[in-house]
Amino acid sequence: MKPWIRLLPLAVFLFVLPFPGTVALRLLTLALGLIVCAWTWHKQGFASVPAKTALLLWGGCALLSLATAIDPDYSLGEIKNEIGYTMAAYLCFITLTRTRQDANLFVRALILGSLMLGVFALWEHVSSDSAYWNERGLAGGSGSYSSYLLALLPALLWAGCVLPQKHRWSVVSGLIALQLVVAVLAGQRAFWLVFALQALFALYLLRARGFIAISASRVRAIGAAAVILSVLVAVAATLKRDTVGWTQDPRLTIWPAVAARILEHPLTGKGFGRETMKKAYPDLLSQKFPAVWHAHNLFLNYGIAMGIPGMIAILLLFFALLRNFWKLSRAEDRIVAMAGISGVLLVVGVVARNLTNDFFQRDLALLFWAIAGMLLGYAGHAKDAPARA
Repeated sequence: MKPWIRLLPLAVFLFVLPFPGTVALRLLTLALGLIVCAWTWHKQGFASVPAKTALLLWGGCALLSLATAIDPDYSLGEIKNEIGYTMAAYLCFITLTRTRQDANLFVRALILGSLMLGVFALWEHVSSDSAYWNERGLAGGSGSYSSYLLALLPALLWAGCVLPQKHRWSVVSGLIALQLVVAVLAGQRAFWLVFALQALFALYLLRARGFIAISASRVRAIGAAAVILSVLVAVAATLKRDTVGWTQDPRLTIWPAVAARILEHPLTGKGFGRETMKKAYPDLLSQKFPAVWHAHNLFLNYGIAMGIPGMIAILLLFFALLRNFWKLSRAEDRIVAMAGISGVLLVVGVVARNLTNDFFQRDLALLFWAIAGMLLGYAGHAKDAPARA
């Protein structure tokens, strides 16, 4: 079997993942990828899994939440979707991203999918009479799209290292520029603040690891410009969408109320799942703001679902991943080091984005774990290659 054939199901998985309405196809390709992984494990042994202890703690807390769940069937289904499927993707990409050629195929699939999604978004905006984002369009909702970009952009940075030499940075730069234009159309103010944070981390790490040679004063100037520009775009997005101001945001009211409910039963929750708040505490819902049916914060949602142990578990999981990527960013191998830098930006972006909402679900969670597995898988096999030789 040719190498690209065994990777094809996961490449298709990455391509279709951001498109709404592709659940059946993404699960089919993930299942095929697992079959290939099982064959690989049979021949070469089970892959080493980074952050294994934190992952087990996370899964254990989720399963324990079933004992006090207000709707055990719902919570069990959410565990299957948000932990079972995502861990399958994580293991697949750790196992099968072995060489630069493997990484090349996967990042091409990501690039093609993001290019098509960006074109769909632009086409819908141009052909529509409305100045607002089409929340039910081919490109998905504005919140989901902006969250998708914050996970995608670090992977595109790594693509600049693994793609063939000719024109690779031109392709990557052009695609990033296209997606930033689409992000302006999406009008999500949180995106720009998180993007500025990612840009600051990128500047620091790229300079510290020797990828760019610019003075510290220039780094500070570029960083300040990125922050100022992002704040201006965020303010413009607020005015364009006619959303409530920062001080009238309903999340400022719901967060203290949710925290108080968590502290009533700090060691137990009401069952895994984002809809748990709506099921367990309907009195927290607001008729004026019907969109606030969950806490709009990943860690508070985990607190409602699993108590403080669940909040600690997900925090430790992100910390374990961040520590792994930070160590990789110091590697002598330039592609491995860039994988580490991209991984740091991935974790920082996803965590920061989900402080004001909770998009760590379904396709966006699958994308996070797929990219994390790809970066860690390549780095792990690259480090093992000299020993095998």
